[in-house]
Amino acid sequence: MRFAKALLISHITDLAGPSEALENYLRHRSDTLGVIYHPFHYCSDRRSLARKYVAGRLALDKRRCGWALPNLLTYAKDALFSLIFFFTLGGRFNDCVACDPLNAVVAVLLKKCGRIDRVIYYTIDWMPERFASRVLNTVYHALDRFCLRHCDAAWNISPRIVEVRRSQGLPDAKNVLVPVGVDLEKIALPDKSGRVPRDLVLLGALSPSKGVDLVIEAWPRLVARFPGLRLHVVGKTPNNAVEDGVVYAPYEPRLRELGDCVVLHGVMNHDKVLETLPGFDISLALYRPTDNNLSRWADPSRVKDYLACGVPVVITDVPEIAKDVAAEGAGLVAAYTAEAVEAAVAAMVERPEAWRLMRQAAVASMERYRWSAIFDASFEKAFPETGRCGEGPFGFPRQGA
Repeated sequence: MRFAKALLISHITDLAGPSEALENYLRHRSDTLGVIYHPFHYCSDRRSLARKYVAGRLALDKRRCGWALPNLLTYAKDALFSLIFFFTLGGRFNDCVACDPLNAVVAVLLKKCGRIDRVIYYTIDWMPERFASRVLNTVYHALDRFCLRHCDAAWNISPRIVEVRRSQGLPDAKNVLVPVGVDLEKIALPDKSGRVPRDLVLLGALSPSKGVDLVIEAWPRLVARFPGLRLHVVGKTPNNAVEDGVVYAPYEPRLRELGDCVVLHGVMNHDKVLETLPGFDISLALYRPTDNNLSRWADPSRVKDYLACGVPVVITDVPEIAKDVAAEGAGLVAAYTAEAVEAAVAAMVERPEAWRLMRQAAVASMERYRWSAIFDASFEKAFPETGRCGEGPFGFPRQGA
């Protein structure tokens, strides 16, 4: 599928995710692509970003306003800069993918003003209690419903969110499942035919919901049982770390106290992550099993990256992908206890042949999750009447295109 003038608006984290994958997909399939990013308040670089690609080549790259503001003011700033950047990028687009409610509201309003032809509302993060504040949560869900009513199609990152959209009355023709994909072409898998697993990896933002406390609790037991183990931590505690309205202390000091067998790599860009992950042996995705854990409704990128890089995962039964891990034999599902984590890791370390089979299964399970194939299918379902966005059903340019 080709695009005449495409636009992507999204919030981003320090680690790459679906938005960056979509940017890479669109830049090579668009005559003109505009990208507007707003880092979340906990990111190391908070500046909003505007990029413009022409025929796949970067023509503009601007960053503005990295002020540390209260949450409400940050959201207002992001909406304002979406508008400013929109007109900086040209002020007229055929097709827009807007990730999450705040960005989609801006896109829908621009559509109503005749500045955008079609809007895809891309839900990457959703859950019933999105914010600890009742007022913010009410506003969030009101904006979410507004976007559903006025978008041309809704992309949803997990089957659980697809079911929520169906219960909200969204027609199946507009309700598109868009799972997280992987950049398989960027991954080089080493030969581990004679290896005994010993290097564990924990990837991503360090937070209570990601099970970092459980890792810290379980690690002394694991090292006592298997002295040669090493834990590699790729990521960091977010700035202004708050979860469910509670401030938590940085995890790095507690991880350093575990000794030299724990290596803190800090934040890496996504290409570096995909280069580094294949060198590890066992991955950890120990999501805390609470009702308000965002990962329960998501399709965590880190798990897909682990598996694509041939690193079997020990995962708790929180995100939907845990069922796939169990069904495919690509790792082990463990209860959220230190004893269960120890037993799962031991099952791999003590049985290298079983671990190698898990590794093969992990890689094979990701073959169907190439980003390019996922986005091809998702755009075709969202816009079934044309093979070139920005054109009418019979290939004639849309008015104003």
